[in-house]
Amino acid sequence: MMRIADRLSDAYGAGAVALLMHAQSDFVDAARQRGHRVFTVGGAAGHRAKLGLLLAAPRRAGQLLAALLRHRPKVVIIPMNFALACPLALLVRALGGRLVYVVHDAEPHSGDFAPAYQRATQRWLVGQAHAVVAMSQGVAARMRELHPELPADAIDVVPLHMLAREPRRGGRPNPEGPLRLLFMGRLLPYKGLDLLAQALSQLSQRTDWRLTIAGDGPEREQVQRWFGGMPQVDLTRLRPFEEAEVEELIDSHDIMLCPYRDASQSGSVAEALYGAMPSLVTPSGALAEQIGYGAAGWIAAAATPEAIAATVADCLDNRDTYAARSASTAAFARAELAFNAWPAILAKATA
Repeated sequence: MMRIADRLSDAYGAGAVALLMHAQSDFVDAARQRGHRVFTVGGAAGHRAKLGLLLAAPRRAGQLLAALLRHRPKVVIIPMNFALACPLALLVRALGGRLVYVVHDAEPHSGDFAPAYQRATQRWLVGQAHAVVAMSQGVAARMRELHPELPADAIDVVPLHMLAREPRRGGRPNPEGPLRLLFMGRLLPYKGLDLLAQALSQLSQRTDWRLTIAGDGPEREQVQRWFGGMPQVDLTRLRPFEEAEVEELIDSHDIMLCPYRDASQSGSVAEALYGAMPSLVTPSGALAEQIGYGAAGWIAAAATPEAIAATVADCLDNRDTYAARSASTAAFARAELAFNAWPAILAKATA
């Protein structure tokens, strides 16, 4: 959301963009510092707070309506499906506004919460939207299959990694010492941490690699069990981490690991691209697309322990090619970020 706001500011000025955020969001102060008008909604948050969300729904709908009446937006962008997305869309349409809906995932991932609810609300939001934006070509293709009623040109694609303004840094040198691997993000079943543990167990006798797993989630205990016996693995970052830590994690490691068994696109890959960090991905969803089909990293032959282990071993054995791959990653990121697609999307939504 913040990065879309930045891109809109480039075209229309910060004062033209208002953000509707949860009152406890870490980004409220940052949004105001960037010159945006900020409206907040309080109360419960997160899919575990179902009862709290339900009880607070009427009051929060009133907060949404008050924000819309005060700002009177011409276009409202819903950057992902969330608990209040449907009432927000209803209010926008009732007030005569135009709606842009951003699709992260065409379908729920394996192990996701309330998949039937996610499918139903997303289908409704797509039907209400004046413009639909997918965050990868892979998601757009699947959305066209799921929504044959949409016109052929109804879905625009703005890759997740194209939301920032520019990369943080250029290419990196060949690493000294053990190759530093990083897994960063929510610990969820579809992300294949069990596959990664099996893969790295095949490389357990090698001393030329280190892995940090940073994040928290439902599989925290399993991750501790899967990786706890590997001295090369740092599990001290198994906790929620602040946005400010992302850059430090990327700059202190060499390769982002995404051993996902199924996927749409990964925010971790996007962050790695900004830091000229190559990623090692499986051929799941749009992960290969995200790294330019190898321009910004390595693609395992399959989402299996054997294929992941072989790809990691190749990185270790050919570490003298790392600098070239990092330079290619930086060049790929710069080229992707050169274009701001949002003015054309808003023009289409308001036509």
